[in-house]
Amino acid sequence: MTDHIYKKHSYAKVFLLAFAVFAVILVPLLIYNKGYMTYYGDFNSQQLPFYRHAHEAVRNGNFLWDWGTDLGSDFITSYSFYLLGSPFFWLSTLFPTSAVLYLIPWLLALKYAFAALTSYAYIRRFVRKDESAFIGAFLYAFSGFQMYNIFFNHFHDVTAFFPLMLIAMEENITSKRRCVFALTVALMAIINYFFFTGQAVFLIIYFLLRSCCSDFKVTPKKFMLIFAEALLGVGIAAIILVPSAISIIDNYRVSEHLYGMDMLAYNDRTRIWRILQNSFMLPEVPARSNLLHSGSGKWSSIAAYLPMFSLIGVFSFLKSKPGKWSSKLIKICAVCAVIPILNSAFYMFNASYYARWFYMPVLIMALVTVQTLERNDISEKPGIKSCIWLFAVFLIISVLPSKKDDKVTWFSFAEDKIYFYLSVVVTLVFFVLATDLFKKKRQNADYMKRAVTLTVVACFVCTATVFYYGLSIGPYTHKYIETAIEGHEKINISSVLHGCSKHNHNS
Repeated sequence: MTDHIYKKHSYAKVFLLAFAVFAVILVPLLIYNKGYMTYYGDFNSQQLPFYRHAHEAVRNGNFLWDWGTDLGSDFITSYSFYLLGSPFFWLSTLFPTSAVLYLIPWLLALKYAFAALTSYAYIRRFVRKDESAFIGAFLYAFSGFQMYNIFFNHFHDVTAFFPLMLIAMEENITSKRRCVFALTVALMAIINYFFFTGQAVFLIIYFLLRSCCSDFKVTPKKFMLIFAEALLGVGIAAIILVPSAISIIDNYRVSEHLYGMDMLAYNDRTRIWRILQNSFMLPEVPARSNLLHSGSGKWSSIAAYLPMFSLIGVFSFLKSKPGKWSSKLIKICAVCAVIPILNSAFYMFNASYYARWFYMPVLIMALVTVQTLERNDISEKPGIKSCIWLFAVFLIISVLPSKKDDKVTWFSFAEDKIYFYLSVVVTLVFFVLATDLFKKKRQNADYMKRAVTLTVVACFVCTATVFYYGLSIGPYTHKYIETAIEGHEKINISSVLHGCSKHNHNS
């Protein structure tokens, strides 16, 4: 760990500001919807109804069998993936079911606040300046992965607490702090078993790389103790893991695996390009592949963009510090992302494509970005040059000719040209501001306070852009509220009988 130059810590400031930033983003929608947060697709058709139904079941004491799901279903296995292990869900049970849909936007803002808080605590261990940790926390909490997955509200439960696993591992080895790692393992396994499998793989890689560092000395005794804690954590979480495993063991997504060339290369020619695009610039919205149109993997969460800084800090750190554990970890994750069998290792080697483990390397990317920003021995020039080349490549792709019905057209490569060029402009503006910050660093100017302010602004603008554009292309708003949310209030026995008699008369 790096010796801290500044001793101050800004836990409360990070938490409250992250909450406020996301809350302010939502305010216009909440005013328009009279308190409800709606989006489109799965958010409306799954997240909202599941949340309200599960909340009602818990409030009524229906913990075992739920007659309201399908034709009747085990409650634990039905909702363990979505929200049953979420601390935020259990917090909502303190309120009546009539209030739960009004609480969802504020709970989501709370998840952003915890993501910023926990990542701040982790990054603070490795940086010299408190402002650096502050910036890194916002880059993680408001990353492209987070923007994309507003669509999947319950994914934010995972990202909110994931940094605690790394903190607990660091504390276990460096400070002999016992039992905390077991508790964090249990917490993450209970929150979401699907994400937990990927976390186990990532933590093994992390542990092996950190073990080569002088500040992370692992003895056989320490290894056995932390391994025992990992097993203890899994054992504690068995109350969720065992019934969930029994329920999904025969699911085709679990039993299907990759074979032959499918293990080595994606059959979707655009996938690697899309990974690069959504790591370099403002991400696409869910299920709306744009520049590089793809019919598969639309829901796979391909997004790792860091607001304002993009990949400047990452490329620069990899060039300047190739031997550092964090550089090696990012490189390994990059290789895993582009080789199908390695990518599937984060999901028990199943054949379905997902990139829902990207939030873990994103945390390390945020760390090396702020290390590049604060340290004079790391040049930002390699990152700036690389990003300029990427800008050129994707702009050229956007103007490539397309042919349909023997007609050749230019500037039509993107499915949604408005959003593509909007994302280019937003990315470019903040890229210019980021290069100016690095210029001030080289001039030994006082730039960190400005960097903090610009980072917060970038997180706000980028998240708002992705969210509201996604909202604009989704159908309805008031119609959904009137029929799906408040429709039950308009249903009574007389209206049903009236509808039946009208149907019989017409027949």
